[in-house]
Amino acid sequence: MEQNDFKNGQTTIQFYAGLKTIGGTIFEVTYKNERLIADFGVVFQNNLLKGVQLRPQHVISDLKRLGVLPAIPNLFATDEIKGDTTIAISHLHLDHIGLLQYVHPEIPIIMSEESKTLYGHLHAIGEESVDVEGQVKSVPFHQPIQVSANIQVEFFPVNHDAPGTSAMRITTPDTTIVYTGDVRLHEDDVDTANLPNVAGSPDILIIETTNVQEEFLDKNPVIQSEADELIPALLKIDSPSIVFNIYHRNVKRLEILIEAARQKGKIIVFEPETAYLVQAYNMEAPHVRYLLDDDSKVSRLIDAIEPITIEQLKSDFSQVWLQSSYHQMMTLLDLPVQGATYVHSNGVPLGSFDPMYAGLFEWVDKLGMEFVVLGVSGHASAAQIKWLADAMQAKVTIPLHGFTPELLQGPNETFLPETGVVYPIASLLKEKE
Repeated sequence: MEQNDFKNGQTTIQFYAGLKTIGGTIFEVTYKNERLIADFGVVFQNNLLKGVQLRPQHVISDLKRLGVLPAIPNLFATDEIKGDTTIAISHLHLDHIGLLQYVHPEIPIIMSEESKTLYGHLHAIGEESVDVEGQVKSVPFHQPIQVSANIQVEFFPVNHDAPGTSAMRITTPDTTIVYTGDVRLHEDDVDTANLPNVAGSPDILIIETTNVQEEFLDKNPVIQSEADELIPALLKIDSPSIVFNIYHRNVKRLEILIEAARQKGKIIVFEPETAYLVQAYNMEAPHVRYLLDDDSKVSRLIDAIEPITIEQLKSDFSQVWLQSSYHQMMTLLDLPVQGATYVHSNGVPLGSFDPMYAGLFEWVDKLGMEFVVLGVSGHASAAQIKWLADAMQAKVTIPLHGFTPELLQGPNETFLPETGVVYPIASLLKEKE
């Protein structure tokens, strides 16, 4: 796409959420009546809906009034659709896609091929609701896609803890914008380290700052892989059994737990929904089971993994590693879990920013288990983010997705936008004489 002088540009950018929070990222790039919305996540710092029953006939209008849904016109299921809109998704964590269920079914949603595969599996187990075949479109990495007459998007692979995670380059006739999404840099990483080479030096760089916090500025943790960090730590746990909580969207973590349980000589038991993912990604093994649940609609989809009942678990619980998602904690009342280690491995609730996290502590204490946090961050360290921003050499760097984004300074201009303000790109790109 041929670039024009930005002085005469018609591209604007607007941020709806995610500027000073962990996640909830939503921003919009427009050219005339065309727009590209990047990510559509939910922010977990909202207690308004805790324990409140939603009104089905008014859910979208109610959520707009409460500020849970952003005030974006012509986008939601109850809106009249005007103009040309596409939503591009960087990866499938809820803080980046959690509001997609409210989007109008005529709005196309694009994501990487790996992300769409995982989205299809999550749809099958009831965790996602958007029409996978109709509304969700997959795009290959390194292949520019014309989403409208004047807006082009290209996805690039980056390292994060969800399959198919992407950075993206958004191009209009007068502007190039690179959005990193969520990234990390492991010692053996190629994709994130290569982003400056394949994405080029954009006019605008929008970059995450999760770990750019004052106390972390001088730390630069480097590990080879999640497996190198987590398998030895799991094997060191000496309690007779482990109860673990993981995040479905981190498929690699399932593989790690299965391998660690094999080395420890334990049976590993997953909930049916997770077992479906284990099967879908061909990770079934002789020591893998799923907990039989007559109420689960997913169990009928599992044919390569053996079931196990609660009664069977009771008989020899010391030989078991058991998954227990937060919403399934009641099941633990029927099992001899006292003295077990509860391993919270980046599962939901993800952290203290989620109101449910305090409730998780109470449950673990009441059941007499030891609480252990054992995970690997999906985010680059502050020093690595600084390196990436400098390497991209953008004319303007916009830091977001963190509590203190202002601590990151780009190599040239750094801009901290405000929510809901429409910024012409020409106003951000100060012409150099």
